[in-house]
Amino acid sequence: MIGTLLFVIFMFPIIYVLLNQKFNGTKLKREFNKIAAAHNLQLDTFETIGHLSLGLDSLNKKLVIIDPTINKENEVIDLTKINQVRILQNTLREATRKERIVHIGLELVDPSMSKITEIVFYDEDDYESTDAEIRLHNARKWDHLLQKNLAS
Repeated sequence: MIGTLLFVIFMFPIIYVLLNQKFNGTKLKREFNKIAAAHNLQLDTFETIGHLSLGLDSLNKKLVIIDPTINKENEVIDLTKINQVRILQNTLREATRKERIVHIGLELVDPSMSKITEIVFYDEDDYESTDAEIRLHNARKWDHLLQKNLAS
């Protein structure tokens, strides 16, 4: 009896976290489907990276950005109007002579409107940011995906 009770007490937080992640994933997928339907898109690639969610329609050359930390509408960016994508990485040199990454972003440059849109992958001041190297890898992956869609 005590063993069963301890097992339930131990497993409850794990089951709760798993169900919460599944619910949030379903909610996010529903949000992507709603945006895609509103803009007549078919998202073939999408990924959630911490607070940031990105979706790409490589056929129509559109990028969907869902970032709840920024108080604005979800963004749909037309990649045909973007001429440059670049990774923005700010580092800070510490007294131990080791560099520490403090900010990682992906800049999308629209020359016709003189506008630069930044997608923030990592910010040291953000409480949800985890390992900067992992986020840098994610930024490079999306940089490569977007570069491919700009070229073709």
